[in-house]
Amino acid sequence: SSFSMYAVTLSSALFLLEKYACAVSVAAAGVILGWPFSILVFLPVTVYSLLRGHFKRVFLSGLLTSLCLLVLSVVADYYSYGRWTSSVFNLLKYNVLGGGESHLYGTEGASFYFRNAFNNFNFAFVLALLFVGVALSARKKYAPDLLIVVSPVYIWLAFMSLQAHKEERFLYPIYPLICVAAASVIDSFPYFFHDKYANEQSIFEKIAKGLRPLILGFILCTSHSRTFSMLNGYGAPLQIYQHLEYHEDTGPGSILCVGSEWHRYPSSFFVPSYISEVRWIDDGFRGLLPFPFNETLGGTTAAPSYFNTKNKASDKQYLKDIGACNLLMELDLRRPYPSRGNDLSTWET
Repeated sequence: SSFSMYAVTLSSALFLLEKYACAVSVAAAGVILGWPFSILVFLPVTVYSLLRGHFKRVFLSGLLTSLCLLVLSVVADYYSYGRWTSSVFNLLKYNVLGGGESHLYGTEGASFYFRNAFNNFNFAFVLALLFVGVALSARKKYAPDLLIVVSPVYIWLAFMSLQAHKEERFLYPIYPLICVAAASVIDSFPYFFHDKYANEQSIFEKIAKGLRPLILGFILCTSHSRTFSMLNGYGAPLQIYQHLEYHEDTGPGSILCVGSEWHRYPSSFFVPSYISEVRWIDDGFRGLLPFPFNETLGGTTAAPSYFNTKNKASDKQYLKDIGACNLLMELDLRRPYPSRGNDLSTWET
């Protein structure tokens, strides 16, 4: 998602600089090396690059880049999986035709992305949605080009809102475009008070120009408040893993068990070296979770039987013997499943 976001940013900038062949090549890289579904975000820039630039040159640039990257991708897949395959086409086939039961990881209503985008961009997101009406009405000379660049915001929001399973990271590719759209709207404010027949600026136009830095400052302050509230209100999962550094007395080869907090596990980089294994304990979740890497099965070329194409939980993904856990990470949500850490005769908080 993040790589696609970088590619969208660069491709859009190259389009605005009228470097159409480069814009299409970067778009190809974003789709093939990043996220195949992001092709919807790149579509407007790609189509208009073909129409505005030298068609043959732009087309060949995109085609050659795509072929080279696909060959590299297939070679890398062969090296990793020990057989000829394409992860790009497999991803498309699996999600479009196979159906991965992604709803196991949660479903949300159509307003989910709008609520999350407002949380992250506050009033800048509202201004971005107003781009079509405000910026185009201002008839700025850059408005038509910006409409092409910003249009994926509307396309992507509509497409992603139709999917049952939603995640905030799915919006990453359009994050820079939201900023561009909002900036354009703020820049257009004075136009609505401009009198083209007058020699001097009206008082209202001067006020509108003065409001621009104030509006931007308000958005920045609100954004920083969001950042601080995230750190203060939701930083516990990272902070609690830092405490593991002070529990080396459990001995080398310790097992860290994770209960209802599996979805906030921050990665093995936060786990000290004295912990040999991280295991999940059954807390009611029925989706497939990662397994410890097993080199004896053939490394990355293996297709272990406990994985399945429907994302459904495997009995083997949970550690049955809780007594084998030396450390336990758990959040007590007062759910039907027991909060094992509350047994202070067994656990030290």
